Formats: sequence, C-alpha cells, structure tokens
Amino acid sequence: MSRDELGEELREFLIESFENLDRTENDLVGLDLGADNHEVLAATFRTFHSIKGACGFFDLEHLSRLAHEGESLLAVLRDSPQLLGDPETQLLLDLIDGLRRYLAQIELTGGEGDEEESDLCKALQAARAYLESGGLARSPTEPSSRPSQVQLAPNIVVFTPTVESAPTSPENSAPLPSHVNLLDQAIRVDVELLDRLVNLVGELVLVRNRTLQIDASLQDADLSAAVQQLNLITTELQEQVMQTRMQPMESLFVKLPRLVRDLARSLHKQVRLVTTGGDTELDRGILEAIRDPLVHLLRNSVDHGIESSEERTLAGKDAVGYIGISARHEGGSVIITISDDGAGIDPSAVGERALRLGLVSTESLSDMSDRERSELIFLPGFSTSEEVTNVSGRGVGMDVVRTNVEQVSGTIEVNSVPGQGTTVVLRIPLTLAIIPSLMLLVANQRFALPQLSVVELLRLERESMADELAFVGETLFLRRNGQLLPVVDLASLLGLREATPNYALQLITIVVVQLSGREFGLIVDRVVDTQEIVVKPLDVFIGAIGVYAGATILGNGEVAMILDVAGIASCAALSLEEVAVAELAGVVDEVIEEELVLLVDAGIAGLIAVPVYEIERIEEIDSGALECLDDQPVIQYRDAVVKLLTVSELLGGTRDLPDSGPIRFLVPSFGVSDRVVAIREIVDITTIASMTLGSTIIAGKIVRSVSLAEVLMTELGGGHERV
Repeated sequence: MSRDELGEELREFLIESFENLDRTENDLVGLDLGADNHEVLAATFRTFHSIKGACGFFDLEHLSRLAHEGESLLAVLRDSPQLLGDPETQLLLDLIDGLRRYLAQIELTGGEGDEEESDLCKALQAARAYLESGGLARSPTEPSSRPSQVQLAPNIVVFTPTVESAPTSPENSAPLPSHVNLLDQAIRVDVELLDRLVNLVGELVLVRNRTLQIDASLQDADLSAAVQQLNLITTELQEQVMQTRMQPMESLFVKLPRLVRDLARSLHKQVRLVTTGGDTELDRGILEAIRDPLVHLLRNSVDHGIESSEERTLAGKDAVGYIGISARHEGGSVIITISDDGAGIDPSAVGERALRLGLVSTESLSDMSDRERSELIFLPGFSTSEEVTNVSGRGVGMDVVRTNVEQVSGTIEVNSVPGQGTTVVLRIPLTLAIIPSLMLLVANQRFALPQLSVVELLRLERESMADELAFVGETLFLRRNGQLLPVVDLASLLGLREATPNYALQLITIVVVQLSGREFGLIVDRVVDTQEIVVKPLDVFIGAIGVYAGATILGNGEVAMILDVAGIASCAALSLEEVAVAELAGVVDEVIEEELVLLVDAGIAGLIAVPVYEIERIEEIDSGALECLDDQPVIQYRDAVVKLLTVSELLGGTRDLPDSGPIRFLVPSFGVSDRVVAIREIVDITTIASMTLGSTIIAGKIVRSVSLAEVLMTELGGGHERV
C-alpha cells in the first residue's frame, strides 16, 4: 500500500506517533544524566498511552499490546522515578525501537503484520516485576549494575557505558528512523504540492527576468510601472514559497543523541554531545542530502577521534570526550561545524597508512606538506582501521562525504591538531532551486556561476600582468594578498578556444572562487551582471561531462550552463593542495624543506632570490616621480614618504637606479613601512631548498639568496653587512 492510499486519520496517527517517539527518545537519553525524571517519565507515559489508545480505533492489536506493556512499566517508574537505572532506560529505548518497527510496517502496508514483539514484551514484564518486588525478582538476563548519574546543563548529553552490561552495537540497534519521508510531509500541505509551487515560482522568475529585459529595450513608462510591480510581487512570492520548504536543523539534531549513545556504549567510551543552532533553517531537500554525511562525521568523531577514558586521563584530558555540533547562517549559506577534543589527525600516520594501502607513491608522499597528508583521508578506499567492523574499516567514508556535500554545491574543510582534536566545517547553500549567480561571458557564450563559490573579482591591466601572474611549472599562478593562487583559463578548459597568451591581452578578468576552503582563479572574458537563476537538471550524458551543475533559461530565452566549481578543478587536473604552498603568512618561524622565492634581476647585484612571504606587493613608478631628501631617493607611496633603496646598496655596493623609464620596487610584508627595494625585472617564481644565505644555482644560473628582512633591519641599524 502506498502512502497516498493511507487514510487521512491513519496518516495523522503515524506522523504524530513518530514525532512523539522522537521527542521521547531524546528525553530518555537525557535521563542518563539525571535529568528531571518525574516530568520526563510522565511525558513518556502519556506518549505510550496515546499510542495504545489510538490502536483500538485502527484495530492494531500487536502495537496496542506492546504499548500497553511499556505503559505498565512507566506507571511504576512514574510513581518511583528513583528506581530508573541504565537497564530500564535501555529497555525503554528498545521499546521505542519496537514501536517504530510496527509503525513503519503500517506505513508501508497499511497493517502491522503477523509478527509479534514477544521477547520485548516479556522483558518489559520482567522489568516491571523486578521493580515492583523491590529488586528480588530480577531476571538473570538483566544486568544488575546501576551507573551513577550526573546532572548537566540542558542540551548536553553524556553517554557512559555500563561494564557489566553487554554493549549494544549501533548496527544492531534501530538505525535512523525509516519514516523520514512521511514525517517530513507533516508540513500542513503535501510536500509534492510544495515542490510544484516552487517549480511554478521558478518559471515565474524566468518570465519576470524576460519581462525586465523587454522593458529595458522598449522604454515605456506604463510598461515599466507594471513590470516593477510584477518584479516586487514575484520576489515576495518567491521568498514566501521558499520559506515553506525550510526546516530547522533540530529535526536532524534530535536523531543524533541516540546514535552517539549507542556507539559510545559499543566502544566502551564516554562522550559528551553538545548541539547548538538547532533553530537554523535549511531547505528540506538539502537537509536530507547532508543527513548521511553528518552521521558519518559524527561516527568518525566517536570511533577515531575520542580516546578511551584511560587514554584521555593519561593525556591530562577530561575522562569524558567532547563532541560539538553547531549550525548558523552566514550570508546565503549555512555553516555546520562538527568538532571534538579527541586525538586529532596525525599527518604522518595518515601518509604512512595511505602508502600501505597503495593510494599514494613514496615519491609523492615525500613531497607533501602536513596539510596535504591530512587530506589523504578523502581518497577513495582510505581507512585507518586495520580490520572491518560494524563501525569502520571498509574504506567507504570521507570520500563519499565530500562527494555528497559537493553534490549540493557545498564545501567541506578539515582542520586538526594532533592530540587536541579535529574540526570539520561544512558550508551548505540554503537552497538549490533558485540561486543568485554571476553571469559570465566566455568566448561569446554566457555561463552562470553560483555566487556562493565566488570570493572576489579581479581585473588586471596589461602593465601589471607580469608582476601579478607567473608560471610555476605548467600552472599559471596569481599573486593575491600574499598568496599564490592557481589560475584556469575557462575558455580553453571548456574547449571553446585555445588559451590566449597573456602578453596578447590588454585586460584580464579573473573570478576567484573557493572549493573546500581552497581558492583558485578562473579567467573569463567579462562579468556581465548578477542574476537569480532557476536551476534546471541536466540529462545524464551532459552531466557526465563533470564541469556543469545544471542549466538555466536566460531572460532572452537562451539556455546558459551553470558551472560546477568542483568539476572544473577536477577537469583541469588542478592540484588545489598546491595552494597550501602559497599560504605564506606566519611561515617565517617554520622549518621549510622547500621555499617559494621570487627570482629578480637586481641590476648590479645580479640575479637574486627573495622569499615570497617577505614581499607584500610589487609596484611600478616612472623614474620622473623620484625625489631626493638628504641625498636619499624617496617616492610618495600611499600618502607617505618612502625611501627607495637598491639591492646593491643594501649589500654594501653602489646605488644603481635608472635615469629614465619605469622603476619596479618590492614592498616588504614585515614591519618596515618607510622603505621599499628597487629592482630591474621579475624573472620567475620558483622553489629552492630551505632558505640559506649565500648563493645557489637555479636553471643553470648562479643566484644570490637574499633575505629582505635581514638586509633592511641591518640598514635600519646604520650599517651594512654583505649577505
């Protein structure tokens, strides 16, 4: 029997019962902390009583009997809440699972089936007899230990295993409820109707966009007034309809305490779960899409992150591990953070494990930074478990998490400190039905790029291209805010034309985008405008190309493809891990095996290599702008008088400034604000062995290694030292 064939009364009963059981389960998990037992037990009693009362109306005999046994046990506990212990709590949770199984069967078939929960009924009867006899009639199969209870703040749940009781495997306990679809349809109107409304609003938005374009070309006052009114009404209707699809994160959070409790018990660990931001709303479809990734990340934290109580105590930590899940709105997206105070990710151990699994080569592993090694956890087939268990070890994990998150245009970022813990940050769009986008022109074709991925728009004039762009190997890099970002020529990537040499262009437009916390640039012909677009799905063959996330219809009726940032990075074989090399802030105090340097022609001083992290900017002025102050060349730079020094004089030689033409100079990135260093030409950006003062050989040429920090500080001290 389909859900549509269920009677309206039965549908309402199932929805209400599922909701009440979810709430009751969460309350019972909280009782392990010594919550207000009397109030919660009374509410739990009412839940079972309500289910039992409705069973007679629908002729559900088995469900009624099970609810009755639970009600009888709750009657004893309600009157004597001090008798509640871990065995009773676990039994009540098992009862909820049994009730859910009946309800799920009813949802699927319209009836409860022939199988009875006889073992569960007997266990409930035995527990009630034990409590009523004052502990003299406990069944030998029931554990006799009682865990101590600790009162904590609301919204915080501690799961402590009972040594004497057999651990409950999370795989054997009821999984996340199977009634998700039916329960989610309890939005006062049918979900399918909401989806149709959203589609109709999307079509209305397309008509609105077309009308705005026609109005702009006709310049008719009466038409303009009507179009503006249509625009306002469409925008408001769009906002209201989209709001009906939004659901709070709490509907997902409420399922997690039981999951963590069962997993912690099976692993004999103690875990404290804290959830915040449950009122943060997200589109229903996206909420369902991130359910599995969130559950997997949570299981990883309990299994791989949180140590045993003994290990935590030896490390000077609280015996109870901490896991926090938070959600918040930020711009047009939702930020979900999962953090723990466990063992963290050891980059060396991850690298060695990936090597043993044959996922990386010894050569590539030796060239990786710690961040690159940590991100090997996203490789398909990677697992830190030596054996397959119910919890982990099958190598199907973080790669699937990242894939699922990116399928809804989200990003995932992992930050970890060995011995201190791990934080995973998910950035998810609020909705995928109608999204704000940049309209790009590439080789006379229009493409849409979701604004959620856009960080910055840059325009480079021809004069500054040599300073801002450089090739490292075969990858073009852009210098931006002390970083080097890889750049992709979008037209060339999409096969629309051959890559145009930089020297042949007067202007380059670069869109800086982000993916999983990393950034790279896209070279486009022009950014046309911003527009709210309606996402249309792609045929499977077009979707297989990998660089498109969908299509949309423009105001003029043309179809524009929606770009997929993750697909572009993959198609370009772009190693985003290389961006880590360009994250140069604070790297002065670190030990670097290979260092990124700027190779420049310094005139009399010859070729020099300067650490890139020491350079804030590369600027250019005309020699006619030079002035002198006490025989010292100075320039006006950013509303200040700045000394213009040459590399040669900093090294104890003579000053060698050109008499005419342009003068390029380096602006230091450290605390020297009144001095810049003149150079002749930028030769290349390359890497050398860890920065050592003296000389080195690059591409067959002798190059002097110079630290601007040292020579400028020496100059400030009034003397010169040869470097």
